[in-house]
Amino acid sequence: MLAAALAFLFWHFLLDYQRQKAETEAYIEAATYGSLLRVELDRELNSLLFISNGLSSFIKVYRHELQQEKMQAILTDLWSNARYVKNFAVAVNYKVTYVYPEKGNEKILGIDYRDVPSQWPKIKLAIDSRQGVLDGPLELIQGGNGMIYRFPIFVDDHYWGIMSTVIDTNSFMQSAFKGVHNPQFAFAIRTQDNKQVFHGDATLFKQKNIFIMRSRVPNGKWEWAIENKSMQSLPSRRLGIVLSALLSVLIGGLAYFFAQERYYLSEGALMDSLTGLANRRLLESRLNYAHSEAKRDRKRFGLMALDIDHFKAINDQYGHDVGDEVIKAVAARLKSNIRDLDTVSRLGGDEFVIVVKDQQSEHALIQIAVKLLDIFNTPLLINHREILVHISIGLTLFDPDTEVTLKQLLKQADMALYQAKHRGRNTYSLWK
Repeated sequence: MLAAALAFLFWHFLLDYQRQKAETEAYIEAATYGSLLRVELDRELNSLLFISNGLSSFIKVYRHELQQEKMQAILTDLWSNARYVKNFAVAVNYKVTYVYPEKGNEKILGIDYRDVPSQWPKIKLAIDSRQGVLDGPLELIQGGNGMIYRFPIFVDDHYWGIMSTVIDTNSFMQSAFKGVHNPQFAFAIRTQDNKQVFHGDATLFKQKNIFIMRSRVPNGKWEWAIENKSMQSLPSRRLGIVLSALLSVLIGGLAYFFAQERYYLSEGALMDSLTGLANRRLLESRLNYAHSEAKRDRKRFGLMALDIDHFKAINDQYGHDVGDEVIKAVAARLKSNIRDLDTVSRLGGDEFVIVVKDQQSEHALIQIAVKLLDIFNTPLLINHREILVHISIGLTLFDPDTEVTLKQLLKQADMALYQAKHRGRNTYSLWK
């Protein structure tokens, strides 16, 4: 579980980091593309504004010489060379006096801007600020839709009139962006003040993972929503969590399997594979510890050597499979009748050794041996068959006052076991 938890945190952090990195790169690409779009649009817009400003300067200088025919000729020439312009209009004071082309724009001739509520606020802003103002896109009085650039004309510091350039929004936008079209991106533009989307898909402003930027136009601001479509291919955060969970489960399972294998390997090195008892290696370790403890604390401990009486006959009569089951059953009875602090071990075949700690007298050790002999008076149930099994036990007691080694102690137990068998089996013998 710990490995799985750590793996989940690691993979979740890694996948989230990679996603954030990809998102950041996508945002940077969108910002770069947005800057390119803005440059192209500003270039197109400035070319139109230059025409309006130039005409305003001309009118300011030659205002006393202006005649209807002359003004119409100037407007005609400008219109023929200006792309995306629907019409030009010049208002003297607030009244529209000159328009080109006149055809289709008859409705605005003679109109007083102060009587047009939808346009008057931006016209008044241009006059008050003495700067050009871009209005719209908006619905035009003469019909249709467009943007209007208003540039006020002042003579001797007094308001004289205003120049209006009506721009066809769609054709202007298409021309401005035709050289920078990139299928990887989608974008939309709207006015900042009234949030009117006039180019692109309006829903982009409501979507997530959209780059938003702002740009200035004469006395106003536009907002841009730019989508990098590569963001659509990025895995969702929920998918990242699910993937992290799956990987963490996999790694947790592998860690559990590895730990379990390590446990079994270590257990196999110290435990008997058939009975699950301590094997010879673990017995030596427990004996060494008991021997050192007894010598240090001046204690005694007992050692028992056991084997199954006539085990070869059991194998011959019932087969080796039953013989193995008999050994397992004997091991289980021994283990269940010995204290947890003691050690029951199997050396191999039908041979067992028991280390009994803290035994102060031979009598106490004999009582344990008698108890073990008694429990085998009841037959073992092996494969639905009752088999009566007896054991022989050899006993020896370690005394810390002697110089007996462990090797000698084991030999004493074996000798006592031999004596028990010589006496007729199903009994014990104490080494003297």
